[in-house]
Amino acid sequence: MSRLRAFLFLLLVPAAPAGAAAAANDGERAETFINRLSSQALEIVTNREMNREVRRKKFAELLNRDFDMAWIGQFVLGRNWNLATPEQRKEYLSLFANIIVYTYSKRFDDYNGQKIRVTGHQMGKRKYVFVKSQIFDPERSSSTINVIWRLLPRQGSYKIVDVVIEGISMGVTQRNEYNSVIQRAGGKIDALIDAMRQNLDKLRSNI
Repeated sequence: MSRLRAFLFLLLVPAAPAGAAAAANDGERAETFINRLSSQALEIVTNREMNREVRRKKFAELLNRDFDMAWIGQFVLGRNWNLATPEQRKEYLSLFANIIVYTYSKRFDDYNGQKIRVTGHQMGKRKYVFVKSQIFDPERSSSTINVIWRLLPRQGSYKIVDVVIEGISMGVTQRNEYNSVIQRAGGKIDALIDAMRQNLDKLRSNI
């Protein structure tokens, strides 16, 4: 699963009666978005001429461009977002993004030839578009994993707000983990921020 998640990170609107064609076009554009993302992610992973620092920088640029990190970070913090001060929110979002970058960029060396194919899309409520795909190993047909990307339209393009692997939401999983840290600390958000600081320091020291 660690290899799959590393590769993944590199890388619904109700139609009006007269807007079926437009909805279909939206879905097709969302599929194209994921195809482009996966191609660029694959280029970063497989380009051995890049050193780790350059590869990490490229990954951070891709992440900030194609993922709505503020939306995801707020979702993961859940109801605790409304309890956090502006200063806590700012530091939390910065730590959240950096932890993702360092965690997954460290796993680039685990890449072992996996590829992605987009298999369709589904339009849903609240402007979400779900793009269906599969991660597969050309050498091992039995290792295919089903992945759904949850997207929201943003300024003529899209932003990814969640990745669902074999029915498991990465956003919900992270939300549960962070909420457990806060609950164990008696509801203190600073406890989570302290834990995130320590996590980031450890990731940086192990480069």
